[in-house]
Order: sequence, then C-alpha cells, then structure tokens
Amino acid sequence: MSWRDFGRDSTSPAEDVIAIDVSGGDHTPAQPYRALRANSAGTIKIDTLSGTNRTLNFAAGETRVVYVTKVYQAGTTASGIEGSF
Repeated sequence: MSWRDFGRDSTSPAEDVIAIDVSGGDHTPAQPYRALRANSAGTIKIDTLSGTNRTLNFAAGETRVVYVTKVYQAGTTASGIEGSF
C-alpha cells in the first residue's frame, strides 16, 4: 500500500504549497487553498470557502488555516504569500 492509498480529510496535511503572486491581478486557484502563509507582515484580502470577503492581518512568517477561494491584489500588502492545498 502506498501513502496515497490513505484517505484524506480536512485534518490531513497539505499535498502541495505554491507561491501566490498578485502583482498582476487577483489570484483564483483551481481548488481552494487550505492555508495561507505570509513571509512578510501585512494584509491579505481573500474570499473564504463560504464566499465571505475578508482582509486578514499577518505577522511575518505567520500561517493561517483557512479555506481560500480567491486572493485579491487590491487590499493585499503582504508579500511572499504561499497557499497550500
């Protein structure tokens, strides 16, 4: 049995982490992110899985466990943003 044969749920670790670049506009992932990390302090404006628009304040290096369906350019000041799914 390989490790991929195990079930996956909302408490499982992420399968991948990607850099999110909003310098060219809003970012909408193919599937919702399960968490966001900001490598520099600032704000990240998002849409949550429930469709709610939020602006989150991040400390440098902070990770937030939240389902994210969109990251906005306007309202986002943090950099080095990473999304995991």
